[in-house]
Amino acid sequence: METRNLIDSLVVDLKPVRSIKTSSGITVALVATFVAALGVIAVFGARTDILAGAPDPIVVIRCILLVLLGLATSFAVTAAARPSVGNGSNGWVWALAAAFAMPLAAILLYAYHMMTAQPFAKGDMDFSYGPHCLAISAASAVLIGTVQTLWLQRGAPTNPYRSGWLVGLASGSLGTFAYSLHCPSTSIYYIGLFYALAVGLCAVVGRLVVPRLIRW
Repeated sequence: METRNLIDSLVVDLKPVRSIKTSSGITVALVATFVAALGVIAVFGARTDILAGAPDPIVVIRCILLVLLGLATSFAVTAAARPSVGNGSNGWVWALAAAFAMPLAAILLYAYHMMTAQPFAKGDMDFSYGPHCLAISAASAVLIGTVQTLWLQRGAPTNPYRSGWLVGLASGSLGTFAYSLHCPSTSIYYIGLFYALAVGLCAVVGRLVVPRLIRW
């Protein structure tokens, strides 16, 4: 009877919980990204070439890479919230490898200039927008990361540290994408340095903060 009473006391407060859908996790990330992008454009304005409908090719490339990384890691976040359903998502690993194309290209081009003593083009080494980039990207990432963390709390992530990395990468990538719609620089060196730095810092913050908020 004591065992039965103990079991009854453990289950008396149990309530059915509605399962979360993967699509809802992606939707909240996209909506938060859309809001962040609108905020950046409303406060700081969009690039003139984007407004004209003819964005610079480097702008298109960086936006695609950031969105791909953000979506891939967001899918991994939703998979982490439902660990017993299906297989884990590893597509974010490939997206992260693709995102390293920009920093790698910047390093190779810089090495080429150093070895050949070729002069840099005007604006190539202008990093004056750097602090601006990090601040706006981080602010956008905070919005997106907060929404993703709140959604993740509804799930059952079994590896909070990995989930923290993923939320940081996802929010950092999508937050930097929001900033890139305003970013006046098209320098491969600037993008390779500050965009990578913005995403990397957000990933570290996600690893430090998110696990404390999603333990269960």
